[in-house]
Amino acid sequence: MKIALISILLSIAAAVQVHAQHLVQTLSVSLVGYKTDGSGKAFVITARDVIRYFIGTNVPNGQLQLVTPTGNPPGGVGNLNAFLRVTQRGTNLMEISSPDRFNLFQDTTSTITTSSTVLSRAINRFSIDFAYLHAELQGFSTWTIRTQPVSGHDLSGSGTFVSTINGIATVDGFTQFAPVRGTIVASAPKFEP
Repeated sequence: MKIALISILLSIAAAVQVHAQHLVQTLSVSLVGYKTDGSGKAFVITARDVIRYFIGTNVPNGQLQLVTPTGNPPGGVGNLNAFLRVTQRGTNLMEISSPDRFNLFQDTTSTITTSSTVLSRAINRFSIDFAYLHAELQGFSTWTIRTQPVSGHDLSGSGTFVSTINGIATVDGFTQFAPVRGTIVASAPKFEP
């Protein structure tokens, strides 16, 4: 009985520790695409639309969040191990896992370090394959990463960024392999309590 109780407590402690190591930031999405049905009509994809494609309905006051485990050093390349989360008024509605349903990949980066920040210019890829949305987007990103602790927490695993991207997107029942371009912007990361 004691061994079972200790095992459960250790599992809970490990889960809390893993959960507490995430950096969370809100994503803004602003994409313009062009239908491939012969009409060439323009359409827009925002964070609100992405949430609707994931959930299947409109989510009032919904937020699209990028969740990144700490430990991604500034200037690193490869899979950044980030995943997406949909929230509503502080309640988690859904998580879109990495790397099978969402992947934020950094191909290359150039960094400049100042006393309190790292400025990173990178090529990033955003791959989404979940529910009604399937997209392969790539572009130039500018990251601003704090090197000083915030409230005693190291936030260097992520930073604010603006990505100017292009690629293709399929929205089931609406368009296939449409060319899209626009921006993805991430707010300042916050340490997940």
